[in-house]
Amino acid sequence: MERIIGGKYKLGRKIGGGSFGEIFLATHVDSFEIVAVKIENSKTKHPQLLYEAKLYRVLEGGSGIPRIRWF
Repeated sequence: MERIIGGKYKLGRKIGGGSFGEIFLATHVDSFEIVAVKIENSKTKHPQLLYEAKLYRVLEGGSGIPRIRWF
């Protein structure tokens, strides 16, 4: 079964994970660009993904800092 996230990204294999979510390879359904997608369980007691995205936006452009495509 294909999993499409946000109507934009087709999920591939899991490439990592930890206490704050899981990371998957994903492909944009229109451009076929390959990206990494981090998913956090919506039932988590202490969500962190929103804070992480805000921090990456502040640090954007720095060496070794990933670029947020969509949140």
